[in-house]
Formats: sequence, structure tokens, C-alpha cells
Amino acid sequence: MEDCHGHEHPLEILDTRVQWADLQTHLQKVLMTDSKCRKTSFASKAPGSVGFLSQVVLIDLNWFPPIPKLPKRVVLKVPISKAHEGLPEDVPTPPEKMEPLLKALFEAERAFYEFYRVHEHTETSLPPIPHFYYAARFEGNHEYLVFECLQNTHSFHVWDNFNEKQIDQMLHAIAQTQAFGYLNNSSSQPGLNLRLLDVLYDECFPREMAELLRKMPAYFGQELEPLVEKALASSDGFYDLRVEERICASLGISQSLVHGDVWSTNILWDADDHDKLRAVLDWQMTRHGCPATDLIRFLNTCMSGAHRRQNWERYLNKFHDYLCVEMRGLPLPYTEAQLVDSYKQMYAMETLLYMPPLNPIVASANLEVAPELAKKRKETVAEKVRCMLEDIIHFAPFAPRSTKNNSE
Repeated sequence: MEDCHGHEHPLEILDTRVQWADLQTHLQKVLMTDSKCRKTSFASKAPGSVGFLSQVVLIDLNWFPPIPKLPKRVVLKVPISKAHEGLPEDVPTPPEKMEPLLKALFEAERAFYEFYRVHEHTETSLPPIPHFYYAARFEGNHEYLVFECLQNTHSFHVWDNFNEKQIDQMLHAIAQTQAFGYLNNSSSQPGLNLRLLDVLYDECFPREMAELLRKMPAYFGQELEPLVEKALASSDGFYDLRVEERICASLGISQSLVHGDVWSTNILWDADDHDKLRAVLDWQMTRHGCPATDLIRFLNTCMSGAHRRQNWERYLNKFHDYLCVEMRGLPLPYTEAQLVDSYKQMYAMETLLYMPPLNPIVASANLEVAPELAKKRKETVAEKVRCMLEDIIHFAPFAPRSTKNNSE
């Protein structure tokens, strides 16, 4: 039909390089339909759709002939590189590093969703994610992922603090993720064994990450400067991109399936009930690593530093109880004592990897808000940053000491 997309109409979807005809063909295949997308189907950029590593586009589909089961809206995710505009605090990644970085992250996310799709009908409990439709392979600048568009959702940011119900649900979701990996042998899944930390951070610390870290006091408060220098000095002994492997080996436990980036903006809640978890997004840093990795990033970012310090052991206990349930009576992959040890050993390294970019992230989000609100947000995050810096120093003695070159 002339009013439907076809290969004779190779129109790109916004500025994504993805063509309508290709998207239609791929969706027809996975949805097992001959219906086509009318040209009245349209694309729009999602709010906050362009990040450092991807662009997200909402696709409204007008199918002909119409079939009720076909999705009316999907999410298109395209890997791109874009710095935070107008922010001198940002440290650009050299262009020659971007394609291997984007490819590694894209392939990790694609591998996770493919693994999930194979096992989603098993009896094991599943981590909450949007329904996955399709992933094009990373080639020819036409790679993309297509997901279900979850309607009526809400997300928080790093200046928000979760309540106990929200924390509890996320501890359960992280336990579900690990149990899902252990019970279905995720370590055998191609693409989930990439050394993502090597790709993400090799040779960038202490250069880029240290540069960002040293710029934090100018934004969050000069009183942080001595803590930054102490944290950097501590990192000389423990900065090691193979630390997750080494911790698991030293504790005698198997590496777990980790999300790799569990923080506020990657968690969706119901818009009408903020205590109802809907989905965990952005699995592009999924890998096998230390079982404490996701817990550290989540606890660091989704509550105040003071609350985390008072409750982290209690939360690890609750998490381990959930893991026990999700393992369905099978032997546990590690004890609670081993989890606590892995938290202590992993804390400094994991926090150093995540914390420095908070400066440009918060500064970018505050560009178009009222000064009073921006000040309040910055103060909230500054408290978290101060506690993270102090705890990097506190937990540094527990971290394994590195004696090898990170790139080995």
C-alpha cells in the first residue's frame, strides 16, 4: 500500500540512522504479522532522550490492517555518543574509544535481553524489565534495540531518597537478577562475559576519572577537597579493573549476574503509586561480577549517606534473605558473611567508578530549573558525595591490593 512504509521509502526515524522500512520488517518478523506500519506512524524524542551513550525514541505505530495484539507504541534505543552540552566539568571520551565502547555496551545489553527471552517462560523468578522485541546487531551504523513502552510510569533522580518500601522492592529485584543468572547458567551466555570494566575504564583513571573527581569540590563544596585527595591517594593501591574477579576468587564464590548501573534513573515506578516497582531499565553494563556491585551503587545513590551508613548491613541481610527464597531451595551461591566481605572489599572501587560523573550529571539536570530547586538538589547530592568519599577512605583497607597492570 502506498500509505505504508516499505523498502521503496527508506526514510530515517528522526536522526537515528534507523529506517522505518527496517524497523517494520524486523517487527513483522518477531510479531509474526503481515500488517504494515502506515506512514501516519510517527516518532518523537522521549524526555531526556539523549544521554552520553544512547538516544531513546518513542515510536507510535499505526498498523494496517489493525490487529489488537500488536503494540501501539514501542521504545527505540540507539547507541550514540553525546557529551553534556555546555558543561566544562565534563571530560570528553576520545573519539577513537567511542565505537568499541558503544559496541561493547550494546552487545552486553543485547546479550542480556536474548538470554532473558530464552528463559522468560521458565519457573524461575524474573527481574522486572520491559518486554523486549528486537535487537539489530552492531554493524553498519544501523544497530538498535526495541522494547515495550511502559505507560504511566515515574522515575526519581539521584537527589531523591527512596523510602523503605521502595528500597525493599529493589533489594528483591537485585536478588531476582542474581538468582535468574545462577539458576539458568548465565555464565554460558555469549556476550555476558565481556570485560566491560576494561572497555569502560581502561587507561581513563587516574586521568579522566581523577580530573572529574578533582572538579567536584568546585561544584559540591570546597570542604570536599581534602577528602577527594585522600580518596585519590587511597586508590593508588586498590584501583584494579579485575577487582570483581579477584574478590570472588579470594572468597571462593562464583561471580553473579549484575546489572552494573542500578541507580535512580534506571528504575521505573508506577505513576499513580510510587511504591510499586514497574521495571529496571538500561542493562547495557550487564556482566558477571561481584555480588555486592549492584547493592553498593543502589545504596550509594538512592538514599542519604547517613541512612546508608546506619542501615547497609541490615539491607544486605534482607537482600540475602530474598536471594535464599529466589534460589528455590538450591544451594546458595554465597553466605551472608561472604556478601558482607565482598561489600567491604568492593565498596571503594565501585564507588570511585560511579561517583565522579555525578558532577556533570547533576549540573546538566539543573541547567533549566529554578535556582532554589537547583540549590536544594545540589545540597542533597553533596551529602551523598561527602559520605561516599569518607567511606572510600574507610573501606580502602579492605580492598584487595593491586600489583598488576589493569590492562593485563
